[in-house]
Amino acid sequence: MQNPILKLWLAFCTLLPLGIFLLIGASYKPPESLFYWSWIPSLDINFSLRLDGLSVLFASLISGVGFLIQLYAVAYMKPYKGRAAFHLYLTLFMLAMLGLVLVDNLLLLFVFWELTTLTSYLLIGFNHEKEISRKNALQAMLVTGSGGLAMLAGLIMLGEMAGTYSISAIITQGASLAQHSWFTPSLLLILLGAFTKSAQFPFHFWLPGAMAAPTPVSAYLHSSTMVKAGIYLLARMLPVYGDSALWFTLLCSAGAFTALWCAIQAYRQTDLKLMLAFSTNVILGQLVMLIGIGSSYAVTAALLLIAAHSFYKAGLFMVVGNIDKATGTREYHELAGLRAVLTISFIAALVTAASKAGLPPSFGFLSKEYLYKAGLEFGWLLSGSMLLANAIMVALGLLIIIKPFLSPHHEKAAPMKAIEHNQLLWIPPIVLALLSVVVPVALLNWYQGLVIDPAAAVMLPDTQVKTVKLWEGFNLPLLLSALTLILGIVLYVVYPRLKPRLDQLMSGLPSGSGVYQCILNTVIKVANWQTRVLQHGHLTQYSLQFFIVLLAFLGTALWKIVLWQVHPLPSIELDLYYYDVILAAFLVIAAFVVVKARTLLLAVAALGTIGFLTTMVFLVYSAPDVAKTQLLVETLMVVFIAIVLRHLSAVNSVPKHSTSRRLVHACVAIGIGVSISLALWIITATPMNQEISEFYAQTSVSGGKGRNIVNVILVDFRAFDTLGEAVVVVIAGLAAVAVMAGKRINKLVSESTRENR
Repeated sequence: MQNPILKLWLAFCTLLPLGIFLLIGASYKPPESLFYWSWIPSLDINFSLRLDGLSVLFASLISGVGFLIQLYAVAYMKPYKGRAAFHLYLTLFMLAMLGLVLVDNLLLLFVFWELTTLTSYLLIGFNHEKEISRKNALQAMLVTGSGGLAMLAGLIMLGEMAGTYSISAIITQGASLAQHSWFTPSLLLILLGAFTKSAQFPFHFWLPGAMAAPTPVSAYLHSSTMVKAGIYLLARMLPVYGDSALWFTLLCSAGAFTALWCAIQAYRQTDLKLMLAFSTNVILGQLVMLIGIGSSYAVTAALLLIAAHSFYKAGLFMVVGNIDKATGTREYHELAGLRAVLTISFIAALVTAASKAGLPPSFGFLSKEYLYKAGLEFGWLLSGSMLLANAIMVALGLLIIIKPFLSPHHEKAAPMKAIEHNQLLWIPPIVLALLSVVVPVALLNWYQGLVIDPAAAVMLPDTQVKTVKLWEGFNLPLLLSALTLILGIVLYVVYPRLKPRLDQLMSGLPSGSGVYQCILNTVIKVANWQTRVLQHGHLTQYSLQFFIVLLAFLGTALWKIVLWQVHPLPSIELDLYYYDVILAAFLVIAAFVVVKARTLLLAVAALGTIGFLTTMVFLVYSAPDVAKTQLLVETLMVVFIAIVLRHLSAVNSVPKHSTSRRLVHACVAIGIGVSISLALWIITATPMNQEISEFYAQTSVSGGKGRNIVNVILVDFRAFDTLGEAVVVVIAGLAAVAVMAGKRINKLVSESTRENR
């Protein structure tokens, strides 16, 4: 009997995406609906949501398909431990993707972008007891996370170029930004983020690796969510970068090559799930190519393909999950006769595979027709590569249907068990299969008016898209579709003979995953070498390294100022009082005592004297808050070190160093002293920029509700910084307590063991 709380939780996670889907439908008023909350106006960060044709397309797929995936996962994940956590991760993943496609601010878009990376890491690595799951989850996070950081730099450049981080405001500026010097760097950085997220070559390898996740994750991730994030970003940025020749070249070449290369890789697989995974790369490549083309036909084809792929790919993944549940395997050669125990799943697979292959009157056929129309506008090269990739997709559809379901069961085939008594395992794929036919046959005009026209208006503001028709008579795209089917059937027939030859031919080529692992191993080796060199455990060497680096930076800056006259040197004005001279003299004497002391206690006392004298300097120059802090810190330091030295009486004398080492220390000390003195001399003689201090003085009361400016800065203006410092101190304290407790426990265990002996 299930826990009632678990039942309520599963019901909530299942109904939430359905509620969001209905809310989006109720809130959307073409051409767009805006929802705006001022969040951090000083940084131009506003939590604004924008419902237009493009965001509604993605958001409805994320929530609608998400509802069916959650429904399917309720049944599929029933035997798994931690299924409540799984549904939580899946829900967070959905919300992150919804935020990504709905927000109208570049910085918030990046936040949700990285949230999808983190939540997908949790989902891919859900079976964390398996090494392959942990490895592939880390691989996906490192690849997409690294691309996301590059994209952040590009988004910041774009926001600074436009003078705003509002996406809708940036789009209105369009191609006028092309004259800016940051236009090309921002384009390249944004493409890097999109290519890693949407698994374009050479970053394609992480997506098949994500198959280590449970099947509901694969169905969701591949059909409607994470891998489409890069496609959404490219579509959204088309009005800004679409007129650039670099945009066209990079997207068309990367998309076409990714589609063709991954189609060949999919053809080589024997695991049905991997076949589907690599075929996702194919569709992503085609979508990138279509956005790169950016014509009316290309945008229409992309908008059709996004929905068509979501329907048939999610359905096929769920069918493969049912095959796995019924037989315990997904290997093509071990499957046969499944129609007898998976009758309804077979019907869903038949329809969705037909859409994948592009058979009329499916959604896949319609999108493929317009894909060919877009490709023919730019010659036969793009169309030819797409024809071959689509032919392989036809072969894959036949491979998924014929042998596993239609061939007779035999002794060597995996044993089968009936699982379709659980309706939740077949209702979602059947619904998606019906949508793959119903939308193009009965709802095409509705889809055109509600999705294609508004979304195309966002991507191509100055272009009117043509009316989409399921049948436009006999034409060249239809001929290419027929040729695709014929070639796909041929590839299916020769699969047993062609696949081994392809494997042999491509065995010597490096794999993307292998190159990634090689790079990761190199990084780890460099990190280990760096750790051995720098983290050697000698505190004096740490200090020496720090001061040498500091001296290098100071010396470089001062070298430019003194020799290159980058900054005019101030004149020397001696305006001293007797107490300045006295304090300086005592500081020099105390420093001399520290250097010449023969006992550690005397050196600590002299060092504390320097701290107390520094406190006097702060008091003289009207900084009582800093002086109080300095006094407390110096007092505690002297007391603590004296207590430590009490327990280290055997090593109370100052260690003697070699003459060469002392000479190095002396040179570094003199260099630091001279450099900082020169730097302070130049800084104090330069007129101070009062803008920052005036800002804090003017806003400390109105913004921070406090008259102590230093406290307001720490608690309000730099609250996160202060919180971070406090957290670091707390974590260090907890770690110290844990270490001491661990040592105490080990000691007790050792004593107990000796007593037992």
